[in-house]
Amino acid sequence: MNNTLFKSLTILIACTMSSLLYADGAETFKKKCGICHKLEVDGSAIASGKTGPVLTGLASKRPVDYLKLYMSNPDEAKKKFADVYNANKGNYSIKMPKIKVSDEEIEEILALMK
Repeated sequence: MNNTLFKSLTILIACTMSSLLYADGAETFKKKCGICHKLEVDGSAIASGKTGPVLTGLASKRPVDYLKLYMSNPDEAKKKFADVYNANKGNYSIKMPKIKVSDEEIEEILALMK
């Protein structure tokens, strides 16, 4: 197989996998987070919740370990990452609930929040 064909196939596979992850992540975000949070990806709204903060770009602004824990167990994340939480907490009237979210779902959501 020549080098150009190999590179083209590699790019095609990467784009396909990225699209699948995006689709899965968008659906997961809508179900798990979209009721409260807004998220835009490439200028398109995935969800338009108004209760919690906008999450667009958040994964590039906060430690990933903090975000992973916060999604699955907000109270524990507040304790373990108190400095991060206190430096960034907003003035929201509703507390972030503890939701059932798998590690795979967290990865899908984080991919959208970059």
